[in-house]
Amino acid sequence: MSDIKPKKHKSGGKRGISVLYVIFIASILLTISLGISGILISQIKMLGEIRYSVVAFYAADSGIELALMQRDNPLPLNNYGETLSNGAAYQIFVISGGVGSCNAENYCVESIGSYQKTKRAIKIKY
Repeated sequence: MSDIKPKKHKSGGKRGISVLYVIFIASILLTISLGISGILISQIKMLGEIRYSVVAFYAADSGIELALMQRDNPLPLNNYGETLSNGAAYQIFVISGGVGSCNAENYCVESIGSYQKTKRAIKIKY
């Protein structure tokens, strides 16, 4: 009965492999979470810039409306600009029909609105 010896298990190698698996899986999860957070941060910045874009567009629209109120002769408004109460601004450019790149019957009007380093333009021909 003394001839029976307990079996020795070689579990040291298996524990080492398990630690490597855990480190590998943790690094994959960390990489995925950093990638997702980077995407979310850029999307949040883009949403802020979209807000600026809308304000700049409506500023440009204000310039077009002003030009259309004087549609019989908007030429005095050429290179006219104004800053609105919300900090947005617009600048109007008017070209007579048939002059330069304006192939309109009467006038070509371009209004460029700007807000927080964002610019949007509207062009009309009539």
